[in-house]
Amino acid sequence: MKRYISAIFLAFLLASCADDDSDTFLVKGGDTSYSSDEDDSSSSSARFSSSSVLRSSSSSARSSSSLKDAYLEELSRNGPSESCDFGILRDSRDGQEYRTTVIGEQTWMAENLNYDSAGVCYGNMPEYCDVFGRMYSVDAGAKVCPEGWHLPSLEEWDVLFATAGGENYANRTLISSYGWKEQMNVADSYCFTVLPGGYFDDDEYKLLKSGVCYWTSTSDGTYADNPFRNIYFDYERSYVYEGGASALDKMYIRCVKDIDE
Repeated sequence: MKRYISAIFLAFLLASCADDDSDTFLVKGGDTSYSSDEDDSSSSSARFSSSSVLRSSSSSARSSSSLKDAYLEELSRNGPSESCDFGILRDSRDGQEYRTTVIGEQTWMAENLNYDSAGVCYGNMPEYCDVFGRMYSVDAGAKVCPEGWHLPSLEEWDVLFATAGGENYANRTLISSYGWKEQMNVADSYCFTVLPGGYFDDDEYKLLKSGVCYWTSTSDGTYADNPFRNIYFDYERSYVYEGGASALDKMYIRCVKDIDE
């Protein structure tokens, strides 16, 4: 993919999402302690739509925490445009329902996958699964999408970016208009609603509210230690970029619908 970026970011962009050493928000291993300012979810920066948070799984029926309660307070006031024409994907494995959106000739899940199998919640906190979905290893991610859907390749992500204004602007047109550490002026134009759920790498949970990583099904030898390609969105830039990650990392999944032959 062509990258039209200044030289000052080049070295960083060649690294994977897993190589990002930001300490914006870290939770070591299974330790669920975290900084109080990052958990101040009652602020206007923490806004999540009801369709994204409320799922029909048993996880959404677990006991509420103050964090989840703060998210729920914002449900009726924020979210993607009312003009979004969402479809519904019902996962027959567990009964969960996900919004879907048609972008160009592709049909994508408009929420992150939250299927229990082999997935983890950010910080091992179930309420984060309710908001962001689950993170998976690349091996699990390759086979966790519902029947009729699949883990998108890097090329399929490129098609999405081209449809959404080009990869140099897709970070503005695909991310959610709420929930980020420093909210950009975005419109969620394609009802894709990327939320800042962070990722897991080096035994730490990282970048909650600041960024998010997604697996692709593409792997290559560009980075010997990080051969699996991933997509990264953050709150600072207009462009989206891809990098390399190891099989030990855990990231989110957006399934794309199979094309009927």
